[in-house]
Amino acid sequence: MSDKYRPKAFADVKGAATKIQSVDWWTPPSVFEKLDIEFDIDVASPVGGVEWIPVKKYYTKEDDGLSKDWQGTVWMNPPYGIATGSWLDKFVKHGDGIALVFARTDTRWFHNYALNADALLFTKGRLAFINPERSDTTTSASGSLFVACGEKSVKALEKSKLGWFVRL
Repeated sequence: MSDKYRPKAFADVKGAATKIQSVDWWTPPSVFEKLDIEFDIDVASPVGGVEWIPVKKYYTKEDDGLSKDWQGTVWMNPPYGIATGSWLDKFVKHGDGIALVFARTDTRWFHNYALNADALLFTKGRLAFINPERSDTTTSASGSLFVACGEKSVKALEKSKLGWFVRL
């Protein structure tokens, strides 16, 4: 492939600024409005939390939420990448909450963990995530997938109308 056509980064492909330092991409408030559920804990929150996430407690990177005990209904938008499987494994074993990940049905973590949840919801369109270092939003590089465990979370996904809902 000629360098002329080779993208240098996701931001180049999307036409966004390439000097973003933060790896935080926050779930937009409209998602929580449609889910209409309160969570007990956000297990992968940015430092200081996100004001529009309806959660009572949160763990940040400094807390290492993956190593902590989780209690109650969990909200999880984990760090994307190689550790996604570890996060989803723990999430499904916990059995109560909603997780948001890329809709990557070809991955091991999808087959090993997501398919063991109680329900999935494939978003209609791509979510516009919020980066705290920018004043605009950036649409995801691919579709997103909500993973639900526990009846309360399953019902919230089903009622949300955020996309194609599948009870497993």
